[in-house]
Amino acid sequence: MNLSNKPPRKPQAELDGIVFLPRSIDKVCATLPGGDPGPYNIPGFTQMMLEKLGITVEAFTLAVAAADADADVAAFVRANSTQAKIDEWNGWAKTRQPRGGDRVAALEIYPWLGERPDLIIGLDVLEEDDKRYFAGRG
Repeated sequence: MNLSNKPPRKPQAELDGIVFLPRSIDKVCATLPGGDPGPYNIPGFTQMMLEKLGITVEAFTLAVAAADADADVAAFVRANSTQAKIDEWNGWAKTRQPRGGDRVAALEIYPWLGERPDLIIGLDVLEEDDKRYFAGRG
């Protein structure tokens, strides 16, 4: 997967009821041989997701590499986490603000955020950041 010319799936996208999982699959695929992660990395939201689900980055990467389809990765996550952890992750991810709600710190990373006071939730900020980064590219 090449993420140097297009973003991964939207931050709000869900797979098997797990928010951010499709985006994380795309990001990990881009780190595999032949891929290009572009401006994306695993530390950050993907790593937080995996930590909250009780799955290591290494195990998740191996599962993505071995998968024939997204459903295989979803099955791996379900087999290696619990519904309670998934519910906790979903609730946290859908309400988390960038930099834990510190707008000044968030502005340092996303200077354009000053123009968008309507964007409060981190997932929405990530989607807008994707749009801005790839505007006029490819």
